[in-house]
Amino acid sequence: MELEEMQMAWSQMSQELEKQKQLTDEIILKMTQQRYKDHWNKIATPEKIGSVICYTALIFILANFEKFDTLPLQISGGLCILILAILPILSLYTIRNLQRINLTKTNYKETMEAYAKSKKDFVNFQKLNIGISFLFMLITIPVSAKLFNNEDLFANFDNKLFYALPIMLIFFSGLIWFVTRCYKGILRSSERILNEIKE
Repeated sequence: MELEEMQMAWSQMSQELEKQKQLTDEIILKMTQQRYKDHWNKIATPEKIGSVICYTALIFILANFEKFDTLPLQISGGLCILILAILPILSLYTIRNLQRINLTKTNYKETMEAYAKSKKDFVNFQKLNIGISFLFMLITIPVSAKLFNNEDLFANFDNKLFYALPIMLIFFSGLIWFVTRCYKGILRSSERILNEIKE
């Protein structure tokens, strides 16, 4: 009888330990999920602020579009509006896809597959973003000159632009380097967080 009681007690203790282990694993998974989300919020918050700035500029250009009285200025203004309207949406979309990866509802393999697809979309968008941002920087010069100084740079080319363009290019290159470095760091640490659930 004592042996049976010991076996029952041992079985009950094993079940309780298993339940405790499952609960601990769940807590660790939820904490990892929160760390992962917080990690991507570091990028999402500045991107949202940037989106507000983009849409403010878009509204300003639309409100003053009648100042663009030549075809080249209208094309430049139209391209600015298009870029300001689309890029923030695409940027927030790719970040949101990375934020939505749910560690608690999928297994490790499914999680890593979802992450790999979202990461690829994010990286491809960032490459596209660099090219479009460079174009945006160039077309912003005549648009800004017309809006703020009422100058048509297409009609009256100013030699000062030869000095301004290299400075803007250096600034743009530095900004791209900084942002790319930041994004690569976030991607690396996100992968480290996700790899923790494998262990």
